[in-house]
Formats: sequence, C-alpha cells, structure tokens
Amino acid sequence: MRGCVVTAVRYAIAVACVAAASACSTVMVPPRADFLSSYAALTPDADRGSASSRSVMVIDPARVTIDAIEWRADTGTDITEEERRALLGHLRGALLERVHTLPRAQTGHPAVLRAAITRVETVSPSLNAVSALLLFAPLDRGGAAVEIEALAPDTGQQLAALSLGYFTPLSDMKVRFSRLAPAQLALRKAAADFSELLQPAAGTKPTARD
Repeated sequence: MRGCVVTAVRYAIAVACVAAASACSTVMVPPRADFLSSYAALTPDADRGSASSRSVMVIDPARVTIDAIEWRADTGTDITEEERRALLGHLRGALLERVHTLPRAQTGHPAVLRAAITRVETVSPSLNAVSALLLFAPLDRGGAAVEIEALAPDTGQQLAALSLGYFTPLSDMKVRFSRLAPAQLALRKAAADFSELLQPAAGTKPTARD
C-alpha cells in the first residue's frame, strides 16, 4: 500500500514538473495560413517559433498604411464574434503604435501592411487560479499566432514579412488570469517584432526611394 502511495506521489510530481516546464515555454509553432503573398523569403528562427524577412529598402513610417487585418484562425476556436473584433482591433492598434515610433525617413518608400491572426489560445482564469493555489503557478497558458507583411503599393512586392507564434511566459503571470490577455500580449509582441523588420539591418546599405 505504501509503495502505491509513493508511486502515485512521484507520478503527480512528475506530471506537475512537465506541466510547469510546458507553462514556461513561449514557443508556439505558427500555422501556415497561406495569407502572406509569399513565404519564399522567410527565414525561420532556431526554435521555429517565428520566421521573418527584413526589408532592404528604407521605409518611411509616415507613408505606411494598414490595409487588411483578417481572422484566419481555426473556425473551431472558442472565440465569440465580439472577442474576435476586439483582437483584430488590438492588432491594428498595436501595429499603428509601433509604426509611429519608427524614425522618419523622408526619402523612404511607402508601404501597405496586411496582417492576419492565425491562431488564438485563450486561458481559463478559474483553472489558473486553482493551479496557482495547488502548484504555485498558473499553468494554463495562452497566446496567439500572426502573419504580417509589408507590400510596395505600386508593385505589390513583398518588402518584409513575419510569421510568429507566441505563448505568454510564466514571468507575465498576471495576464494568465484574464481570458484574452495572453493573446493580446502575443499580438503586441508580433507588432513590435514586425516593426523592426521595416528597417534594413544595421551595417547594410539600404535602398532609398529614387
């Protein structure tokens, strides 16, 4: 009997450790939604949590406009229409905010941004409250995946692109007690990461507007 109890305790500890390790990871492999005009130039990072291509042209943020912000997540996702609109609006707002913080470039090119939310993982605040009480950490993690690209308005040429999936880290513990907060955090990260791709890499000779 004692051996069974010890085995059960060890099993419970092992499960808790695996769950905790999973809860700490931020890697979400993004699905390919076939939203981007091209995937050929994307270079994946080491953990496959994102793939991106950086602009080699100088882009003037004052001449950047946002076109489509679409919902391409699985139709089975437990998201209401109101929540869907809120998340799409959140992504649009985050992109606008990030673009406006970029340095002006009067000789830069114009660009049109397109984006799609391709996956959303909500959290259960009640489940996280229980796991935080029993295991000292909210284990139900949430996040989102996004595809974003910048196009030349005259030719449709892809200037920059990003495919990113992100689970909120355990360090952002507070957001795990709000159903959509982890997804919103992931959308803000995607907007921040993408805005950096609108500028040529340091040390390269950028192409300015003719």
